[in-house]
Amino acid sequence: MGRRCLALLAVLAAAPAWAAAQSSTGLVVIVKGSSQFHAPGCPVVARAGSNVTVSRRAEALRRGLTAHDCGEAAGSKTNPNAVKVFTQDGDNKYHRETCEKLGRERSSLTLDEAGRKLWPCPVCRPPIRQRIQKEGRS
Repeated sequence: MGRRCLALLAVLAAAPAWAAAQSSTGLVVIVKGSSQFHAPGCPVVARAGSNVTVSRRAEALRRGLTAHDCGEAAGSKTNPNAVKVFTQDGDNKYHRETCEKLGRERSSLTLDEAGRKLWPCPVCRPPIRQRIQKEGRS
């Protein structure tokens, strides 16, 4: 993917996701080989890396693609801190399961546990622990 497309994706990711999803002229992201289009901030897009293209929503609909429920993929119904991440002895970072920096001797832990004591890997860029407000506190 060219620099121009990467810069466009960065701008799109900073824009509100609903704007792209609502407007027929708004830009959406298509993961190559998928039958759906996504809002720029969708976690599916982040996992796809450079295997994406940008298109207008109207064009994606004309091609027969359907809208992905990007809020559902973000884990809005589940605890985002329950995601499994991995670490290894002597490492101060946590990783995705497929990270090239992660050795064979690995252990899994929840994102909540990892985020309290380890740093996210800069290579595989795993999710970051979310602070969840306890009920009754403002």
